[in-house]
This record gives sequence, structure tokens and C-alpha cells, in this order.
Amino acid sequence: MSSDLAIEVNSISKSFEMYARPADRLRQFFSVRKKKYFKLFNALTDVSFDVRKGETLGIIGRNGSGKSTLLQIIAGTLGANKGFVRTHGTLAALLELGSGFNPEFTGRENVFLNGFILGFSQEEMEARFESIASFADIGEHIDQPVKTYSSGMYVRLAFAVQACVQPQILIVDEALSVGDEKFQRKCFDYIERLRANGCAVILVTHSTATVEKFCQRCVLLHQGRVHGIGPASEMIDQYHALLYSDEKAYLRYLNAGHQQPVKQVREELAVTDEAEGGTANSEPGGLRAMIREWDVLDGDGIPTEAFRTGDKATIRFGIDVFDEIREIQAGLLIRTVEGVTAFGTSSLYHGKNLHEAKVGTIATFSFSVDLRLCPGIYFVTIAIAEAVSAADMVYLDRKTDVIILNVSEARTLSTGIAALPSSVQLTSACV
Repeated sequence: MSSDLAIEVNSISKSFEMYARPADRLRQFFSVRKKKYFKLFNALTDVSFDVRKGETLGIIGRNGSGKSTLLQIIAGTLGANKGFVRTHGTLAALLELGSGFNPEFTGRENVFLNGFILGFSQEEMEARFESIASFADIGEHIDQPVKTYSSGMYVRLAFAVQACVQPQILIVDEALSVGDEKFQRKCFDYIERLRANGCAVILVTHSTATVEKFCQRCVLLHQGRVHGIGPASEMIDQYHALLYSDEKAYLRYLNAGHQQPVKQVREELAVTDEAEGGTANSEPGGLRAMIREWDVLDGDGIPTEAFRTGDKATIRFGIDVFDEIREIQAGLLIRTVEGVTAFGTSSLYHGKNLHEAKVGTIATFSFSVDLRLCPGIYFVTIAIAEAVSAADMVYLDRKTDVIILNVSEARTLSTGIAALPSSVQLTSACV
């Protein structure tokens, strides 16, 4: 075992017995011939990965993919049918809202109760109480029964307890989404400080922006199996391919190799369809359109990544259409290295959506942008979607952080993100 590993998950499998009626449980209990009155549901199958000290690992996947079951097994609140989990260090987990809280106890009493569960003594919890209460920031409610708390107050206190005991391993499920934006920002800042001090963090969320910003690696779960482990941006691209197409399309997409040239992918998908009774002209496996190439040009039309503040940049990308689509819109998002959104726009805003796209259509979207950005490195995400209505869309493809913009200034005139035109006037007098 490597000394820098905080969590080892080895070949975990978990299944549940599902009964159609409550009475079937009783029948199963008294069944002499061992007749099965249930269906076996495999929540997890042969799941393996490691988490290193000081690493934040994201776990993403569609609803029902086994994320919560996996976290409960890692936290020790649920047993596995097969495989094992090893953790090295004090583990704190924020799984379900208010889990571990006695609703009849006050917030103060629950703080000490959870501390004892985590293995801390009365004296150790008394030394930590003020920092926990300060972080939760729920005022006099700390001495009220938690059954009177709002969901936001619940999660404030729950996170404060789990984080402020300085764990070596922290597991956080979707619970933080309940808190307001200011508290979420506070939590993530604290998580970053824990990680910098060597704490291993597992983060489960449906917010891909959060995963991109805070996670070094990511695990993609689908139907209880690991479908990928790697850099967060790569796994998010796979997740979007899975999320925005049907399962059959997603599996073909992976088998065809989404890193290959789109023409080759398209041909391989068409061949697979023909073998299964489809036609080469039909929608290839459910993938209706795909971004095939992209680049960024300067004011002279030369491909580059280096720009000066205020320069004009043209971000363009081509798409291949595999199915008849009434209306396609394209968009881009420019973000900082930290994941903060600097700018975003869409063809919809400019009245430049692609209408009545036919099978075989090849199109190019070009966005001209004045880079009024302060010096720094910026990443561009591009995407296409089917415009369902003026207020709704369904994503077709998305490429995350595929373009880099390196913005500089001849001399420093501003800091931050937006390079707003500015001037300074000085008036002085001698009295």
C-alpha cells in the first residue's frame, strides 16, 4: 500500500433485494424451498479506484448510477456484498441532509454527539465548539432543537461539524446545494484549505462547473459501473455525451473512439447501424450532431492563443449534423483558471441559429469577441444544442475548456477579470 493513499476502493459490488409487495418479504423469510420472491438489483458492480492524500476526487453520473450507495459504503454506513474499502485517517462524511442528527436534541447537543461518533473526547469537542458555532453562523438557534431548523440551517451545522474536526478524509454529497451561495463559497474555500493540508476529499455533485473547479480527477459511474477515471474535464465530456444522448448512443460513441476524426466516427457508427438493421443515412446511434473541430484567430485571421487586452478574437467551430434538427444554437463560455465565468454568449442572442438542418449538413459558427479582459489565462468551452423553445434547449455536444486564451497587456492598467475602459483625473491645489 502506497503511503500517500487515503482511500482504497477495491472491486466493490453491492446488490439489493427488491420486493413487489411488503408481504413478499415475509414469504421469503419463511420460504423452505428458498423460492425467490424478489428481484436482485445490482447497485454497484466491481468498482475500484484510489484517492490520494491532498486530492479532491469528483464522482459524477446520472441519477441511479450508484453514487450515494458508493459513498455510504466508503463512509462505513453500508456494507458491500463483495470487495473492500480501506481508509487511512479520520473520516468525516456529509451524506444526507441532517444524517447523524437527533431531531429532538439541540444544535449544541448534536455537535457533541457527532464529535463523539467521530471519536473525539468531551474536552476535544469543547475546544472545537466555538469554531464550529462560528462557521455554522446560526446564532441563538444553536440551542434550539434541530427539528425546528430550516434545511439551510441543517446543512450549515452539519458541514461545520464534519469540517471543523479537521478530518484526514472528507466525503461530501449533494447536501451543500441546499445552502445559499455565500455559504457554499465559504464551504468550498474551507474544503480547499483542508485539501492543502493533506485532507483527501470526495465530492459528489451534479454541478459539472464545481467538479471542473475543485476536482483534480473524476470518476464517471453509469448503472453501477465505472465508465471512466481521469482528468475532470475529460470525464465531464463523457458525462455530457451520456447525459445528452441515449445509452445505446453513448456506448457506441465510446466504442467508436470520440478522439478519432469525426468522419471516421460517423462512418463506424453508420456501419454499426447497418449491421443491426438500420441504414447508413439514419441517425448514427442517437448522436444527432457533433462538434468536429475548433480554433481561435486574431484580427488578421491567423490562428493563435496569444492576445493583448482589447484585441479582437474570432472563435470558430464546425459541426456535423447526423439527423434532421429544426433549430441548432451554438454558444461559448470564457472562464478563468479558477473556473469563474468571465463571458458567455449564444447564436440565439444574435439571431444566428442554424434552422432546418438536414442529415449531412456541415456548418461553422464564428464568434467575434473583443477581449476586454485583464491579463491572465482563460479557457473557452463551446457547445451546441437543439433549440426547443425560446426558453428551453437540449444539448447535442459540448467541449469543455478546449481553447486557451493567453491575454497580456503592454503595461499593467487593470486587475481582475473585466478590463473596463478607465481613466484617472487628478486635481490638486496648494493651500
